[in-house]
Amino acid sequence: MTDKHFEQIGWIGFILIVSAYLFVTIRILDVSSTVYHLMNLTGALCMAVNARHNKAKPLFWLNLVWSLIAVIGLIRIN
Repeated sequence: MTDKHFEQIGWIGFILIVSAYLFVTIRILDVSSTVYHLMNLTGALCMAVNARHNKAKPLFWLNLVWSLIAVIGLIRIN
């Protein structure tokens, strides 16, 4: 993959995470919904891929933890 691909993956992650927060804020999604947690999980994993590629360790770990929190949320729903 090229740098451009990693940048696109990062932008997709950004859009998913910010959209999830927006949708909860304007009450399109509920914080306990599967869609909300999947958006956060997918977005954080995309951001982690981008951060790892760019050697941004704090951002990588932030998004890894964010992903784990989303997984916990998904487990608690079921």
